[in-house]
Amino acid sequence: MFSRTSTLLSLSALSLFTITSQAATVFNGEGTFYNPSVGYGSCGNQNSDSDLVAALAQSTMRLYNPSNPNNNPLCGHKVKVWETSKPSNTVTVALMDTCPGCHGDYDLDLSPAAFNKLDNPDVGRIKISWEFVEPVTLKTGPFAGAGPAAAPAKNGGEGCQQEIMAQSEGTETRDEL
Repeated sequence: MFSRTSTLLSLSALSLFTITSQAATVFNGEGTFYNPSVGYGSCGNQNSDSDLVAALAQSTMRLYNPSNPNNNPLCGHKVKVWETSKPSNTVTVALMDTCPGCHGDYDLDLSPAAFNKLDNPDVGRIKISWEFVEPVTLKTGPFAGAGPAAAPAKNGGEGCQQEIMAQSEGTETRDEL
């Protein structure tokens, strides 16, 4: 009886702590820098050059742009950015503007403060990778369901789950625990 009870307790405790795995979507593009202090961004805010903000390529921002760009659902989302050749060096920025000069769909124009955390501004343009810091609730487009890798979580014993995300040009997925 004792061994059966302890086994049941162990199984109950184990079921409370299962691991949820989620595929993180990583976007690849080029990073440049701009001066957000020049005027209001497309999200309707005035930012300074010392703010950790970015402008996302116009081609991608337009996919989610309502009639009033200040209400774009991408505005304010935070993304973690790193230079592709230096993945341990990261900066987290808020998407606050549109980059009309960006050529790739996943290019980011970074504030000087953000770019300086990744590389010397004298290089001008760098290869970057980035991912959303929190899951995105958008249901359509390239960012539908995008988010960071999930950490081990309590999920009430529902078992392990894995989200598989479709890959498209300029994106990749990372499975992490």
